[in-house]
Amino acid sequence: MKSLNSISSFLFKKKKINKEDKKKKIRLKYLSHVLTKQEKVIILFLFCAALASSSFIFFNIYARHVDIKPDFGGNFVEGIVGRPQYINPLLSSANDVDMDLAGLIFSGLMKYDSNQELAPDIAESYEVSEDNKNYTFKLKQNIKWHDGEPLNADDVVFTVQTIKNPDFQSSYLPNFENVAIKKIDDYTVTFTLTGEALSPFLKESTTFGIIPKHIWEDVSPNKSLLSEYNLNPIGSGPFKFKEFKKDKRSGIIASYTLERYQEYFAGSPYIDNITFKFYDDYSELINALNKEEIDNISFIPSEEIENIKPEVKNQLFFYNLRLPRYYALFFNQPKNDLLGSKEIRQALAYGTNKQEIIEAVFGGQGVEIDSPILENFLGYNPEIKKYEYNKDKAGELLHKFGFNKINKEGIREKDGKALELTITTTNQKEFSELSDILKKQWKEIGINVKIKALDPTELQTDYLRSRNYEILLYGQLLGHDPDPYPFWHSSQRNDPGLNLTSFKDKTADDLLETARKTNKAEERQTKYIHFQNIMAEELPALFICSPTYPYGLNKKIRGVELDFITIPSDRFTDIKNWFVEINRRWK
Repeated sequence: MKSLNSISSFLFKKKKINKEDKKKKIRLKYLSHVLTKQEKVIILFLFCAALASSSFIFFNIYARHVDIKPDFGGNFVEGIVGRPQYINPLLSSANDVDMDLAGLIFSGLMKYDSNQELAPDIAESYEVSEDNKNYTFKLKQNIKWHDGEPLNADDVVFTVQTIKNPDFQSSYLPNFENVAIKKIDDYTVTFTLTGEALSPFLKESTTFGIIPKHIWEDVSPNKSLLSEYNLNPIGSGPFKFKEFKKDKRSGIIASYTLERYQEYFAGSPYIDNITFKFYDDYSELINALNKEEIDNISFIPSEEIENIKPEVKNQLFFYNLRLPRYYALFFNQPKNDLLGSKEIRQALAYGTNKQEIIEAVFGGQGVEIDSPILENFLGYNPEIKKYEYNKDKAGELLHKFGFNKINKEGIREKDGKALELTITTTNQKEFSELSDILKKQWKEIGINVKIKALDPTELQTDYLRSRNYEILLYGQLLGHDPDPYPFWHSSQRNDPGLNLTSFKDKTADDLLETARKTNKAEERQTKYIHFQNIMAEELPALFICSPTYPYGLNKKIRGVELDFITIPSDRFTDIKNWFVEINRRWK
């Protein structure tokens, strides 16, 4: 009986509680009808504040107690204009696609890091003799080729001997004509400069990719271009060859895939696979990007960027990478007496609006320059004399020189003769646009400019070699070492030299000669600053700008540090540290 009373009491209480719950629910249901609008806003605000506060506390705790680190895995697909031909570091320098692939597959004695500083690659250390003629390298002993065979001094010696064999047709041959190599032991080699000591040797001639002796020793040098290993390479770099696919109709290579090399001596990369897809032109490349068939886009002209769909563009981060190339006007003084006058050359400098050129021709992707030695290179002098755009100053100089009358066409005259100059350049798009702007700018200071736009081959054979031009609008591409000797020493004024002006200065020659014979950075720095000051004063050329290399990288790829590159393939210098996947762990 007592038990029944307990059960009855429990049921009564539960029934009572249920009634109370129903009453509360009814009250809440009709609460919105009772509250004023202001009270509703206050309650909503308090609710949102509480939610935001809770979220902040949660994410703060999460951030403090969770490590986010790169993880292995992930892929990306990069589009590029061009096709692979010889994925061989000794043959690849003429083709950007080949250089991109070879740079990922092969390693050199030395390499350039993400700051474009020279650093050991397969070399463990190196020593330079006091006379700067002997360079001894000790190799790391844990390196294996992608097929598992060990890499040692025999491979380095074989690679250099292959370069020196004319039948192999390597573009590096000129670098090693006066260089001997000797194996000291299985992991030590010495290079000896048999000619004069040259400080650029270390920077320019030790980063070439090493090829495996056990693969290439059975390939005849005069048949090297036909070898299957040019498309199925064996290297020692961070990525190794996986596969390539051909277009079914044309039979040309449409894509090329690399996979990470897990036994890479510097540590396995994070990314599993990289696929390159190849296109004939930039319109095809942009079309593939808009269809999201590719993740990244290699070099893209500034005028093409506007053709990328906004939603696709939002997925990219554009790096404007600095390259050691520049555009300049080279004054050939013997071809026109006017150019022999410093006042005329200075007037041309003051009358040139470099920023307008960068905006109009390169879409703002470039920097103004005033010297042949660019920023981030040894000897760069930010304090060099500059000729800022000043039309009035230009006019004063021309007036002082005697061109003080202006005809009805707006051209200055002296003794009844109009002030007229001819610019010779190539008929390529950017040069044509640049020359048209110069013509307009110089017309504004009273100079009539004629443009002679030529096919690049005709320009090279019929004009550059014979120095048959008044003013040459041209570009020059520098190497990793800033050595200006090949471009500005007076001994290089005639073909095949690269001094494109009549510039000859005894002091400048001495500075260039002695600077390239020492490895002391401070001494070279001082000499190059002095040389640049001479150039700025004498003005044998007008340096205009250094365009940047726009590289579109998908935002899913992290760990990227890019600023300066020397060649396009340098964008992958630090690729071992790029990652797509993330590993989250509680601390």
